[in-house]
Amino acid sequence: MFSNENIDIDEIDLINDYKDRKVYRDSFNELASLVFDINFEDWYQKGFWDDRYICHSFIREDVVIANVSVSKMDLLINKSNKKAIQIGTVMTHPDFRGKGLSGKLMRHVLDMYEHDCDIFFLFANSTVIDFYPKYGFESVGESQLKLKYYPTPNADTTLRKLNFSNKEDLAFIKKMVLSRRPVSDQFGVSNNQGLFMFYAIKVFPESIYYSQKDEAIIVYQQEGHVLNLYDVVSQSYVNLNQLINRIANEQTGYIHFHFTPDPFTDKVPYEWMDNNGDVLFIKSNFTLDKNSKFCVPLLAHA
Repeated sequence: MFSNENIDIDEIDLINDYKDRKVYRDSFNELASLVFDINFEDWYQKGFWDDRYICHSFIREDVVIANVSVSKMDLLINKSNKKAIQIGTVMTHPDFRGKGLSGKLMRHVLDMYEHDCDIFFLFANSTVIDFYPKYGFESVGESQLKLKYYPTPNADTTLRKLNFSNKEDLAFIKKMVLSRRPVSDQFGVSNNQGLFMFYAIKVFPESIYYSQKDEAIIVYQQEGHVLNLYDVVSQSYVNLNQLINRIANEQTGYIHFHFTPDPFTDKVPYEWMDNNGDVLFIKSNFTLDKNSKFCVPLLAHA
């Protein structure tokens, strides 16, 4: 698309928050497809790209050549409410890499939001883990909890599968997510409807159910003997022991939690997450207990 030439900074514009400008949004989607093989257009057209996901991009001749996005959300960390900015979709077009554009955008974002939040966080793969410490981020280990499960007879396992093509189901999901309580007191997330709906549309459209007895939306998948529990969306406390017994079956040997299951963190074996996956980086204005067992909810990853 471009020749690998020296960049005249006067030819590049820094544009923020342009989701409703189609020419820029289309270019952003092209770059995201190229770098990450993801596209945000369906998410936008369904009305879930809200004002809490904001792009900050260098644009040249109406083409996005580098981007850093932020996702605003609220965190509950050790029962303390925190305003958070998650950084994501950090990308540069191949023709413009090695020219410091991502670094300039990172500085721009940190300066722009430093007084609006208590914590910045992000996830990085192994190829870029040396990049973020330059900007004050520290890597923090997460814990994945896997619970050995012994099948028990269930009096009632009735769940209703939610359908995104059904307007009533869609309105119900939006209402529940907007008014949800954090799934964990140790590390829970709220006020992040847009991100939840992205996962619901793009990743888990066939894996979202409602349990009337728990008054909760449950996102889960059974893979062989492992039941992957991704999220529990509710307005009040949910008894995870009872919920697990409702969704597990006779093939279930383990429950793999993709969030912090508070009732079990001090009672069951856990594993540090494999650093071959994405590494959590945090920059905060408070001290985080790095020895605590927690897992950032998967459906809150930007």
